[in-house]
Amino acid sequence: MVIGIGLFYLTKEKVEVLGAVIATGISLSLGIRQSKTENDKLFKELFTEFNDKYDKTFNNVLQEIVEKSEKDKDYQISSEYEKLIIDYLNFCAEEYLWKTMGRIPNEVWNSWENGMVYYLNNRLIKEVVSKQKGQKDSYYGLFEKIKNRLEI
Repeated sequence: MVIGIGLFYLTKEKVEVLGAVIATGISLSLGIRQSKTENDKLFKELFTEFNDKYDKTFNNVLQEIVEKSEKDKDYQISSEYEKLIIDYLNFCAEEYLWKTMGRIPNEVWNSWENGMVYYLNNRLIKEVVSKQKGQKDSYYGLFEKIKNRLEI
């Protein structure tokens, strides 16, 4: 009721300004919601894509390398597995790139980083990592990010 009385005393120009302010507020609110929705959608796509690729391409082989290297100190990886480890490094770098762009939340990144560090510190995987570490620019700063956690 007070608003109604207040509007009664407003001039046409003031009503137009008030209307513009309200319309701007509504537009900004809708824009922010739309942006959040798009960011959430992109994150979900990235999250699903990365987890699917990890599960299908890397998980079993990395786990096999770790298990065999722990059981057999003489076990050496094949050139095929070495290439797969390099692919894994590129995969990790891509995840890190999206993290630096603000598309991967800290909670998710921390989980992924813990997994990376676990595998990258394996004695056999570490040999490949050591060779690749010199090409740090090729990995979008990934090695700089995790250097304090690598035993290299």
